[in-house]
Amino acid sequence: MRHEPTRRAVEVATALAAAGEPVTTTRLAASLGASRSTLHAVLAELHACGWADRVSGAGGGWVAGPVLRAVGRSVGTEPDLARIARPALDEVADLTGIAAAALQLRGDFLEVVDVVRGGVRTSSSSSAMPTGHTIPLRAPFVRDVAARLPESRREMWLTDGAVPAAARARLDLVMPQVTRRGWSVDRLTPARRELLRMADALESSGVGPLVRDRVSELFAELSTIDVLDSELTPGADLAVFAVSAPVIGRGNVAVGSIAATPGRRMTGRAVMRTTDAVTVAAADVSARVAALTTAAPPPPARLRHA
Repeated sequence: MRHEPTRRAVEVATALAAAGEPVTTTRLAASLGASRSTLHAVLAELHACGWADRVSGAGGGWVAGPVLRAVGRSVGTEPDLARIARPALDEVADLTGIAAAALQLRGDFLEVVDVVRGGVRTSSSSSAMPTGHTIPLRAPFVRDVAARLPESRREMWLTDGAVPAAARARLDLVMPQVTRRGWSVDRLTPARRELLRMADALESSGVGPLVRDRVSELFAELSTIDVLDSELTPGADLAVFAVSAPVIGRGNVAVGSIAATPGRRMTGRAVMRTTDAVTVAAADVSARVAALTTAAPPPPARLRHA
């Protein structure tokens, strides 16, 4: 005899594992032929067990939780970038002398999962993004990843950021170029350098998310967002925090990022060399992900046609 509560929990977990973007309770209810009250109870239990995570911000919805993602990694449905990316990070560090990092998408943030120190040729031998460091998935951050997200989630990235008008205008100029060229540059100003140190201190002291969020907002106000094609000339003088390119997974959607973190002034020519190294590394990791990642289980038929 079929156990209905167990079947419903399996259906919801399967839908979350297969979804490429957050799924709302309303959509799940319509797709699975279940009441919202039933799904609220199922999702609450899955959330308590780590099998589901709630996504905040515009639209909201549910995604696979950390335990479900761990199961996915164990059977190859979620890439283990900490393992897959190491050869590519070594190559970036060898070619540029700059520390390189692999970041993996975890719900509504990116987490640094592996770091390779740079060479002795530069002052950036240690990484500005240590393992475990997180970056929120909201504008104006992680633009390379945002450019390769599903449209609804990309819109959520933009609206969650609540960026000032001037920053929004800059993003409108930058994002089409980031999407076309496949990489982004995070600029470094003296004010941002101090804010980065402040953010690290706040994170270490366990300060609340509201204060960390305000520091993130100040990043947007005090930084020049990215580099336009017209600004990246060989003789340009740019202060660069990081150069990053997305790692592409199942569904042609970003699952993470490869970054070089110079944290210093660079000529435009040096930035170009770094973008070349990072994009080649990201393409290599994307190919490894495609080769090692098996297809996720398909969602229930009713969800596929919702």
